[in-house]
Amino acid sequence: MVDKEMVISLVSQLNVMKPNKAKKENLKQVLKMEEILKSPDYAAEMKYDGCRYFMLAGYFFSSEHVEKTENFPHLKKFFQGLNMPNLVIDGEIFYPGKTSQFCTRVTGADPNTAIRFQEDYGKIKYVMWDMLRTPKGTWLLKEPFRKRRQMLEYFYNTYIKGTAMEEHIELSELEIEDKIFFKDRVLAAGLEGIVLKHLDSLYIMGKKPMWAWMKIKQENEDDFIIIGYDPPTKEYSGTDFDGWPYWRDEGGVLIPVSKYYYHGWIGAIKLGAYVNGELTHVATTSGFDEETRRMFSESPDEFLQKVVKVGYMEKTEAGYPRHPKFLQFHESKQPEECVWELND
Repeated sequence: MVDKEMVISLVSQLNVMKPNKAKKENLKQVLKMEEILKSPDYAAEMKYDGCRYFMLAGYFFSSEHVEKTENFPHLKKFFQGLNMPNLVIDGEIFYPGKTSQFCTRVTGADPNTAIRFQEDYGKIKYVMWDMLRTPKGTWLLKEPFRKRRQMLEYFYNTYIKGTAMEEHIELSELEIEDKIFFKDRVLAAGLEGIVLKHLDSLYIMGKKPMWAWMKIKQENEDDFIIIGYDPPTKEYSGTDFDGWPYWRDEGGVLIPVSKYYYHGWIGAIKLGAYVNGELTHVATTSGFDEETRRMFSESPDEFLQKVVKVGYMEKTEAGYPRHPKFLQFHESKQPEECVWELND
């Protein structure tokens, strides 16, 4: 029987290792990345678009140490059924073909809501990409990535492959021989990107050491903090008055209003980042679907200070993102990690 208090005590000591990234404006770093893509010393791993979670002895904790085990009963049953109290896995909760925004409908909900959601959309998956402690209790943090991967593959092939759980638990996709083709295929498919991992890299908790793990993502994406909201435009700007369903009584006179105003939804989200150490408003976007708009509108305070990924065309001369668009939540990133530079 697993002592849950010991598990909670252990997870409080764990912090995820994160990939670093090369700066596009730094030619040396760009050239170094080109070398890495050809180097036999690195492996290219699929970057999954979900929510980062540790699995410890059958319990699931976010990178912020929040337990969500009861939200994934199928995963809980399998891992706890293995009776491996020492096993520690690093991975990602995700829905294939969906963004982390979709994932948070499960990870961010109470257990009953999460289970009902999965009854409608299918059981959520867990992809494993690192083993931090073996079932026998041996820590692997100081072992090279190649050995940790070997141990992870052995675990997957022994306990998951060929079973019904293969549908719900995956091993991260990895490529060593042709990393350039792998990268191009991933990006062309519109997936999040890849992480290049040095085969001798150690697992350094809470760090993102340069050149150990390096990420390549879709172009022009960055992380920002939700710092507020703009109200919707009130006026209806169309001309189809006869077919327009959204009207309000203003002083005894019915006038057409915008759909968002009629429903009481927000108009846009304000995005911030730390500029020279100060939280600064750097962008505002209304670029998200109605389902997301309704979610923000119904629980606005819940999402303040949350980190989100934002896509944009380019930076303006002043350094602001041009045409920003909300992409997804980034649960594994802290607000203080969102740093931005503006031009004088």
